[in-house]
Amino acid sequence: AWFSRVAGNPACVSLEHIMAFSTSSSLSSSLVDSFSSYTARQQRIVDALRVLMGDRAAAVYEAHDRSLSKLAGYARDAHLPDCQCLVTGLQLAQELLAEEMIARPVFDSPRAVGDYLKLHFAGRTHESFVVLFLDATHRLLAAEEMFQGTLTQTSVYPREIVRRSLHHNAAAVVFSHNHPSGSTAPSRADEMLTQTLKTALMLIDVRVLDHLVVSGSQSLSFAERGLL
Repeated sequence: AWFSRVAGNPACVSLEHIMAFSTSSSLSSSLVDSFSSYTARQQRIVDALRVLMGDRAAAVYEAHDRSLSKLAGYARDAHLPDCQCLVTGLQLAQELLAEEMIARPVFDSPRAVGDYLKLHFAGRTHESFVVLFLDATHRLLAAEEMFQGTLTQTSVYPREIVRRSLHHNAAAVVFSHNHPSGSTAPSRADEMLTQTLKTALMLIDVRVLDHLVVSGSQSLSFAERGLL
């Protein structure tokens, strides 16, 4: 495979309450019990979060159903100091993977591509469309989120992708978009869009190498499925 602060948001209210409890002596025994029932992996996550969030790490993790994806989505929208540290950590992790894609052809590091995109889309509640612009040896030139949409669809404009491809002097591209619904199955519209983009880019001699659909920790490659 290839690579709110929202007023009235129940998750925000829940988080504020749990964080308040977590710093007081009135922390409920049931919450304490839940903290002690972590798997080894969950404990590693909490330990890592504690570096960023201190003693509130476990409470924040619980407030988001022990889901790093949900926590990442909240962190991107919350604009709180603790959350900003987490967002910065995510960005640094992406840049580390980007270095690998710059250093060698993406075909040599498909896991880095997939992981990069999964980090980018983690916790997103809306669809967005990303383009990886590559040079003639298929090394990364730039990664851009070009379009954002709703829960179920994104409007993509071929002319803009052609324009950015020329700007980067790209020889090839990899497309990716997310499915917040939880399924990586491409729709008929996804397939038609990919063919439209492929045709448009062919006119400027830019190859479409793949289109990845990402949902949570899963991804689907058009190239591997023979959909290109």
